[in-house]
Amino acid sequence: MAVISKLNNLVDLAREKSSDRRRTLLREVTDLFFEEPPARDSAVSGRFDEVLSALAEQTAQDAREELSQRFADTPLAPRGLVLKLAQDAIEVAGPMLSKSSVLSEDDLMAIAEKGGQHHLKAMSKREAVSERLSDTIVRRGDDETVATLISNEGAQLSRETFETVSERAETSQVLQAPLVRRSDTPNDILADMMLTVRNHLREQIMEKFDSVDPDIIDQAMAVSRARLAARMKQDKAVEEARKFVRAMAMRKKLDGGLLARLMREGEDVKCHVAFAEMTGVDYPAAKRAIEQESIDPLALICRSAGFDKALFVTLAVLRHNGGEDAFRDARELGQLYDRITEDDAARAMRFWRMRRDMAA
Repeated sequence: MAVISKLNNLVDLAREKSSDRRRTLLREVTDLFFEEPPARDSAVSGRFDEVLSALAEQTAQDAREELSQRFADTPLAPRGLVLKLAQDAIEVAGPMLSKSSVLSEDDLMAIAEKGGQHHLKAMSKREAVSERLSDTIVRRGDDETVATLISNEGAQLSRETFETVSERAETSQVLQAPLVRRSDTPNDILADMMLTVRNHLREQIMEKFDSVDPDIIDQAMAVSRARLAARMKQDKAVEEARKFVRAMAMRKKLDGGLLARLMREGEDVKCHVAFAEMTGVDYPAAKRAIEQESIDPLALICRSAGFDKALFVTLAVLRHNGGEDAFRDARELGQLYDRITEDDAARAMRFWRMRRDMAA
């Protein structure tokens, strides 16, 4: 019990109220712990836990930061101290949340339910993150935090979490790259993202697909199409729009002028159906290409369908109500359209039309 005796002697020296003395004492007790780490759940470990936790409460934050750094990698670290530090300011809690093996899944879940974004982000960096903890981080985390989690290959993600993140990625470029680059992102989720990501990420998806069995890609496209169709289902409005579009086609009026007019007048469903019919993609693909922030899918589909540059620029400007800034960007949009080769458009359209054909 020499360690306990030495520990008690150190505590007896702590009668001074000096913060410097308490800091020194905390360091001395920590050094004593590492000289001969006690067995987990032993009486000695319990005494260290009691003393270190009490001293930590009485010292400045920078001293607690040092304490957290020293104990974060120690599997025998006193549990009470670890829990206390893990719920401290992020500068203190960070090392514990991202490294400590003393924290159980239940401990992490409890902290995740009430912690802020910095605490969630620190947990997202752990060597292993369970599905249950990942679900909570995605539910409570902002896009930056979720991107950190998705970028961690040691994070386990449930199917439901993958779908949740992919839906958020439709409007968040922060999430798109980590999701595309994960090794275990389901193929049908990647197929979904073909409609929303920028060209360089779309190329990465297609490169992944190049190494996958075509039958598996077919299945992924079918699953993707069915899910997106269910999410975007507007039976009555879509059916009425299809009747309208068929009538316009019979009257030889299904053209670029009609598309521009429908978009200008806010006839969104009719516009999406007409665009799908004119370009050979399915309704979800048409809707996404027109509505999302990225211009790339709209440009690729228009180029593949043989739309002239003026029509593409008109649609690109009108889709966000044709504000003054958008009209100033018309020249840049035209230059972007000129840079798209027929091969670029054809490669992307091969997947989009595969989705459409599966509905036939």
